Amino acid sequence: MKIIFLTHKQGYSDQDPRFRVGQYFPYLRAHQVEPRWQSISDSWKGRLLLYQKLPLFDVVCIQRRLFSPLEFSWVRKKSAKILFDLDDAIMYRSSRYSRSHSFSRRLKFRWMVKGSDVVTVGNQFLKNEVLKVERRKKVFVIPTSVDTHLYPKKKKVSDGQEIILGWIGTKGNLKYLKILEPVFETLAQRFSHLKLKIVSDDFYDSRYLPVIKKTWKLEDENEDLISFDVGLMPLSDDLWSRGKCGLKIIQYLSVGVPAVCTPVGINCDIVKEGYNGFWAMTHEEWVDRLSTLIQNQELRRQMGLNGIEAVEMEYSLDVTSEKYLRVLQGLYSEGHSR
Repeated sequence: MKIIFLTHKQGYSDQDPRFRVGQYFPYLRAHQVEPRWQSISDSWKGRLLLYQKLPLFDVVCIQRRLFSPLEFSWVRKKSAKILFDLDDAIMYRSSRYSRSHSFSRRLKFRWMVKGSDVVTVGNQFLKNEVLKVERRKKVFVIPTSVDTHLYPKKKKVSDGQEIILGWIGTKGNLKYLKILEPVFETLAQRFSHLKLKIVSDDFYDSRYLPVIKKTWKLEDENEDLISFDVGLMPLSDDLWSRGKCGLKIIQYLSVGVPAVCTPVGINCDIVKEGYNGFWAMTHEEWVDRLSTLIQNQELRRQMGLNGIEAVEMEYSLDVTSEKYLRVLQGLYSEGHSR
């Protein structure tokens, strides 16, 4: 079986397909699948040259990309089978817009859902969005996952001399972290040993906490994660945020760092309240949950262990690879049974 993945350009960004595409390649190759990863050119000429090659593949996977009806019709014509993969609510505008709904996004999304043979999604919210378009659509929930074998486990839990609240993400999502500034003000008055570490491609200076600014590098990612004592994932409660697939939290938990998150979308599934982290919506809840973890070394240790177990059971590459392969094999069988 030959499969081509059409994606945004690779790199540390909100559209980085590393976790939804690239990490599956070794498993696919071991099961007689020949995968190819192709970022889509910005030029029409480059895209048309690419689309001419699509008949060479048994399955074309379009990852997180919305095509115009005209362009998608061309891709559909050239493709034996199409898998549409979603790990964000791309049918809506992002949180930086005051209005979530977009006629053009919805039109493109409907056209692509109807024209695809199968849709894979990262959470139940996205599945429901697909089924709104076509109730009988074949849609499979495959959570975003991590290769747990590549993530070291946090061996030392801070004794409280210094506590690091950690956040990893792109500059486009720093707006969510800034939501917590009033929380940081209250915590700074209670705890003098508290620091905020930001691992990103951009930064900001907190008015209340010392900030450790670390430019994201793939080779440093694991060490940065285990340097956190508590992982943060604040979100706004909107349609775009409900479509997020919780990668940040999964990464925190995979190394044994408990998380405090806004209970929106899949966050509620990944973080089991009081088991591997806490939910927090209001100012008071954020202050209370973070204060509890800052003061309790043993709770941080136990929640970290629980987090590792949760990821290994539900959000590890070992679990999702098999699910993904079954979807591809089903598509391949349909295409060769006629």
